[in-house]
Amino acid sequence: MNRFSHRRPVLAFYLLALLIASLVMVWTVYRFTTDPASAGMLGEMVTGIYASGQYINIASMLPHALARPDLLGVFIFAAAPSISAVIVAARGGGGGLKVLASRLRPVGANTTRRRAIAVYCGMLAVYAAGFAAYDFVAGPGTTITDRLAMFGGSVLLGAAVGLLMDEGGTLEELGWRGFAWPLLQAAMKHPLRAAMLLGTLHWAWHLPREVLTLLGGVDPGSFLLTQGVFWALCLALAVVAGYCVNLAGGSVWPAVLVHGGTNLWSKALSDHVAPSFGLIDLRTLILFMLALVIALAAGRQLGRLPGNPAREPE
Repeated sequence: MNRFSHRRPVLAFYLLALLIASLVMVWTVYRFTTDPASAGMLGEMVTGIYASGQYINIASMLPHALARPDLLGVFIFAAAPSISAVIVAARGGGGGLKVLASRLRPVGANTTRRRAIAVYCGMLAVYAAGFAAYDFVAGPGTTITDRLAMFGGSVLLGAAVGLLMDEGGTLEELGWRGFAWPLLQAAMKHPLRAAMLLGTLHWAWHLPREVLTLLGGVDPGSFLLTQGVFWALCLALAVVAGYCVNLAGGSVWPAVLVHGGTNLWSKALSDHVAPSFGLIDLRTLILFMLALVIALAAGRQLGRLPGNPAREPE
């Protein structure tokens, strides 16, 4: 294991993350098929959370998971990339735990504080513009106060806290953009290609969870179309999040905010907005546009992290 982690850290990380996610789904399917009482608990949790005026996030799911431990699999699944990154780094892969821990600094070693602040301010400006345009997009009679105020404060506070309460952004990103992204950039000639690869790996890692969808019965054409859109979304996320991480000197927090922010919009706001783009909701369209602008403006280098070795083991 040590030798494999040293020679192929990204592969070791990914296989472990996929294994953890798959084992969670095997256990979930087993419980659903052998215990009738547990079969509907996931749907009951989701229905109960939205019925209470909240939306799916770490804070809203945790009480349900503590009351019904089978639901803790949701957290283990989401955290699989970060768990894998820690395990592989502890074995010396990707530079070790010290390097991985350095990704948790808000300002990475490969940038200046002023540049990092500019990155964070730019990201917040995009979110602010999206929320400011919300009423125009959603139309009359809609409101976002019910869900974004779930933390007992204002909508503004809810939007800010919600960025860090998403299980996807907060639990996953230490693995994707904290561990795998710097290594893939160092190993590949063009960071844009590294982003495309990481986005594809990110999409494929989600496939084990689709077992429940397939078991429930789904039209194959619709399933493939939905997966195609989701794959494109993961590619766009890889470009936008990777670019922001690079500009912040390798800090993983921009990726947490981008990932968490897009999911916040999707989970808290999406059903308030008229589905005028078919399968592509508004947050997906915005992410596509941002990724396209970044790819055209930054080119194949995507603001490449300075100071990286010419090549690291993959």
